[in-house]
Amino acid sequence: MSTKHVRTAADLVRFGCGLKVECRNCGHVLTLEGYEVAREAGMVPLREIERRLKCSRCSSKGARMVVLSPPPSRN
Repeated sequence: MSTKHVRTAADLVRFGCGLKVECRNCGHVLTLEGYEVAREAGMVPLREIERRLKCSRCSSKGARMVVLSPPPSRN
């Protein structure tokens, strides 16, 4: 069994993962592909990205991020 450690936006791209961002204040949800996060944040750790996030709807800080598993491979 292997464990993938997703710590940066580059890791999201490498493992084919996405990112779900949810505002703790108003519940606004945004789902991003790994390459979208990497384009904006580069090699910045995800923890640092989470601290900087600001909701586009209510301008609140304090979003919650969840790494999404890659889609199942089609064989």
